[in-house]
Amino acid sequence: MESRRKLAKSLDAWFEALPDFLPSDALQEALRSDTSPEKEILRLPSDFDRESRERLGLTSLGNIEFQLRLGQLHDTLGKLRSALGLKSFLVRRKYQVASGQGALLRSETEIHRAGRQVKKWKEVYSRGWRALNELKADQIDFPDTHPSKQLQELKDSDCVMLSEWLDEHRFWHDQGEMAESAAAEKGKGKRELPWFWRMQFERPEGEEDDGVGEAVQSWANDGESVLP
Repeated sequence: MESRRKLAKSLDAWFEALPDFLPSDALQEALRSDTSPEKEILRLPSDFDRESRERLGLTSLGNIEFQLRLGQLHDTLGKLRSALGLKSFLVRRKYQVASGQGALLRSETEIHRAGRQVKKWKEVYSRGWRALNELKADQIDFPDTHPSKQLQELKDSDCVMLSEWLDEHRFWHDQGEMAESAAAEKGKGKRELPWFWRMQFERPEGEEDDGVGEAVQSWANDGESVLP
């Protein structure tokens, strides 16, 4: 209830500020609903279809939102990778270090908490991805080097922990090429490393690299590194 109260207060401030940048015609279609705060729509340009954006004069605002969404999605993928990396570490530590019922319960609690963070950032990315795709219709064709070209729809199967992928990579390496080829014909076998793990993120000046890119490159090359 307290979280809902704070969210409702933030929404009140948001809707009071809408006239500062939203055209008057669009304001008439941006009325608040009587839904619960967590289901409220902010009435950003991506909440309108393309025809409505043109009719209501929201195209330029949509271009701004598009750029902001690009930054949001790249930041979100970085947080998702960190959350998956933490969960991977906790799972391995549970089996390597934890002993006794109390330690195991604490490990399970930590793993569950990390799993909630993974779920959170997956949902944030999915919402941002839908908004970005709605706004793509207003954009010009971008070159292949444009940041938007890196982004893809995030599937549940993409959100694999690196430790799981590496164990699978090693398993099929040990089985040999013939066994892997036979499995691939049945739709199984070694999977490619999910796309967002291979992305290189630009970091603000002074912020340290998390080492993920270098580690992934090493694991993808020989499959011999061991996760902590």
